[in-house]
Amino acid sequence: MNSAPILRLPPEILDAILSLIEAHVDLLSFALAGRACASFAVPRHTQYRILRIRHSRPELWEHLAHRADLSNFILHVHISDKNTQLQPDRIPHTLVKPLTTQERSYDLETIRIENICRTIRHMRSLRTFVWEFHMRPPYKPTICVQHEDSILQALSQNSHLESFALIGPFGYHAPSYRSDPESQKYPLWHFRNMRSLNLSSDAWVNPAISPHVHRLLSNNPELEHLQIPLEFPDLKNLSFPCLKHLKLLLLTGASAAASERADERCLRFIASHTSIEKLFWFPVGGLNMSPNALPNLKGLITSTHVVKCLASVGEPPSTPTTSLSFATFQRQLLPSIPEDPTEVLEGSSVVPSSSGSLQRPIEDLYINHVDARSLVDIHRRFMDSTSLRRLKLDRFSHLDDLCRVGDVFSRIIWLSLPGRPSSYDSEPVKLDDLYRMLSHFPSLEVLRGPIVWEAVNQDNDKMHFAIMRLAQILPYLRELDHSTFDKRRKAVNRIVLQWEFITQRVPKQPVKPEMGGVAQAQASVNDPEQDTSAEKDEQLVKFPFGGNQK
Repeated sequence: MNSAPILRLPPEILDAILSLIEAHVDLLSFALAGRACASFAVPRHTQYRILRIRHSRPELWEHLAHRADLSNFILHVHISDKNTQLQPDRIPHTLVKPLTTQERSYDLETIRIENICRTIRHMRSLRTFVWEFHMRPPYKPTICVQHEDSILQALSQNSHLESFALIGPFGYHAPSYRSDPESQKYPLWHFRNMRSLNLSSDAWVNPAISPHVHRLLSNNPELEHLQIPLEFPDLKNLSFPCLKHLKLLLLTGASAAASERADERCLRFIASHTSIEKLFWFPVGGLNMSPNALPNLKGLITSTHVVKCLASVGEPPSTPTTSLSFATFQRQLLPSIPEDPTEVLEGSSVVPSSSGSLQRPIEDLYINHVDARSLVDIHRRFMDSTSLRRLKLDRFSHLDDLCRVGDVFSRIIWLSLPGRPSSYDSEPVKLDDLYRMLSHFPSLEVLRGPIVWEAVNQDNDKMHFAIMRLAQILPYLRELDHSTFDKRRKAVNRIVLQWEFITQRVPKQPVKPEMGGVAQAQASVNDPEQDTSAEKDEQLVKFPFGGNQK
């Protein structure tokens, strides 16, 4: 008999306990405790938490449809088209048997859809379902619209589902509000109790369909995350007391008058939701936002004009003009404010500055076309400098401006920079100047952008030594961009640094490794969203750029 008390429990009780463990690393830790633990966890739990599929895989859906006990453990499902390769497939394989069904292609697809629906009904622990399709016509998410409806119908009946995303050409066949005034004929309208909803399709802004979407959103008042087209006409009439994350995307394009109306609707919606913590919004035209809006903001991806409004001390500026730069606006309206870095604890209240402007605890920031100097000059009017952790900059005029950014935002751990200064005839920065600038970011963990590669003139050998030097300057650095672009994943490849201690071994007298010292840094080229854990140890190499080993 096993000595561990937990292993003496009935298998169904132990299954129920393990089903509460979501993190893959925790399941592996349990499995490594012994053979008996491994027999319970692998593959029954380790392979049945996340399902990420880019291909049809009828054999997998047949397996899951007939194994309700395993489908019940799945928490997150992500289905995408075969060309969407931002992340690799993640599917169970140990217990899946080859498909033996010999039917015509249409019948086989019908059987696959039926198995998907059965599997969804078995997923009593399902929390997240993402269905995205980005391929252009004549390709469609399903062979016929009835298949789309069947999957959505099964999902609408899953009472545990909290997060749902429908991205792509879905919903075009939904009956209009005139022919379906009760919103009963398209299964999406039946979704309830959602915490997160992503509706990224221009079908939802169709005037004949938008009343259905309004009813759907009204039936989910507890939404915390919402992504919806900026052009959605009924946005201003909705209310979500718990809303934290809002993403508004322009999908269809609009005339100047329509753009002004869309901005006004979005502005009224944002102004009435002070609970918003993360906002993605690029208004099409001008707007008149109050400087007291968004008091709890922690993440902001937006245009210059939104920040001008948030940072204004009097009346917000009028419709922006292309000739008025951010720095000019700052000099005309705002006096400079001395820095006073203080720790902002999570959950603390937002405190106004002496000028009356809100010091929002913004952690993630990207302002389109704002240079480093302008950000430093204006930031005290709308945010607290000690809260910022992740920053993306499009422009900088001089490295000294970036040094000031590092001094002001001293807790940055993620930084994205362009390759060279923004002047027309600018030269790449010199390596020594780059090292000096980056030393102002002592907590940096991730460096994005081509600035290092520009400094070494795309030379692989120089890049080897630059990485080793960066490892000395930035003790927490773990990732930076590679020079190559992955066309399949549509993203730049990444270099991952692995820190190791080296023990010097003397015969008969082993020496302990130095504490606090880094003896070696290794780099590897990894896929943009690929896990860099022990699963990819075989990719780690000392010199991954093709240069001569020194």
